[in-house]
Amino acid sequence: MSEKIIELPNGLRIAYKYAPHTRSVHCGYIIDVGGRDDFEDAAGMSHFIEHLVFKGTTRRKTFHILNYIESVGGDVNAYTTKEKTCVYASLSSEHVERAIDVLTDIVFFSVFPEKEIVKEKQVILEEIDMYRDAPDEAIFEDFDTLIFPNHRLGIPILGTKESLPLIDREKIMAFRNAFYTQERIVFSIAGNITEKELMKWANKYMKDLPLLSGNPPRVKPLEWEAKNETSEISTHQAHELMGGRAIDMRHDDYPAFSMLINWLGGSAMNSRLNLNIREKYGWAYNISAFYAPFLDTGLWGIYYACDAGNLKKIRNKVAKELAESSKKVMGSLQFSHVQKQLIGQLVLGNENLVNQMLGMGKELLDFGKLISFEDYIKRIEKVNPIDFQGVAERHFTEKNTGIITYLPKEDA
Repeated sequence: MSEKIIELPNGLRIAYKYAPHTRSVHCGYIIDVGGRDDFEDAAGMSHFIEHLVFKGTTRRKTFHILNYIESVGGDVNAYTTKEKTCVYASLSSEHVERAIDVLTDIVFFSVFPEKEIVKEKQVILEEIDMYRDAPDEAIFEDFDTLIFPNHRLGIPILGTKESLPLIDREKIMAFRNAFYTQERIVFSIAGNITEKELMKWANKYMKDLPLLSGNPPRVKPLEWEAKNETSEISTHQAHELMGGRAIDMRHDDYPAFSMLINWLGGSAMNSRLNLNIREKYGWAYNISAFYAPFLDTGLWGIYYACDAGNLKKIRNKVAKELAESSKKVMGSLQFSHVQKQLIGQLVLGNENLVNQMLGMGKELLDFGKLISFEDYIKRIEKVNPIDFQGVAERHFTEKNTGIITYLPKEDA
């Protein structure tokens, strides 16, 4: 395996892949903290900190942070999910020291200026409005709340208009000290950099880091009861999302369920739902399925937008497709095609070194090791039609299917 784990004397783990065929390097800090870890009185905290780390350190102001990478044609970015915060950069391999320097600086030495906290709250409030104004975005937030009621997995990653004003610098520092720890931080790097070069810069910028220790436990969601919710919005289309709880990422059925969701409504135009609803009847422009696994749970869903007059027809057709996949074992030839399609898509996705870099960091945090691409493909190849039918039967039940519906207002 070309990937390896390097542990520095101070305990910081590095996920490393040497890729001599490229002229670039992609690297970043992957932190095992996300929306589900936010303090009870500070929803949106992990995302807020992701914004603020770019707003100044003990050595740099915002302009210098961005300019240091972008002035040599590089790119620096960040994002927050329910369980992870990622701060990363891509640039020409000859400038890799810049990325290691500035990323380490912003992750470990940000100062969180008061005036930037005030300003960035307004920016995120605008971001919240942007998502709530888009029904195809807002419905996913409401769906999370439906599936994970009274739990942080059901709260928007951005937080809410009520929670953001409660965040202050004292809470930010307390949160950072609790979660930005040795156990929860990994540096991941992939590209044209030798291990000798990597260790040169790691020893310069990382060996004396003030690493804190700690690994606060995560609260597992309670059981839930499927329910349906409907609201009216000012839009021309109806939007609907149905789905429920799913298996976690470590479950033995993870490959089978991933394959099932991809077959039903993945990105390919020949997905089951796209062919039988859009192509056959023209009832919807967009219909798709998704599976979001977490460390201890997951969720699955099917989303579609359409004329309100077609909503019931689509819902019934989707329910029929789910029932058939739950009861009928797929023929070996068709199943082989489904299997090969997912493997082919994964092969294309794995060509992207950014994906590989981010993936290595997450694997090290979630599994304590790096999982080779070949090993994951072997797991998919071991799935059989009975496994496929079985995960559908266990998930696509009335008890595990809730529905969020947005109907257009009559005067819209």
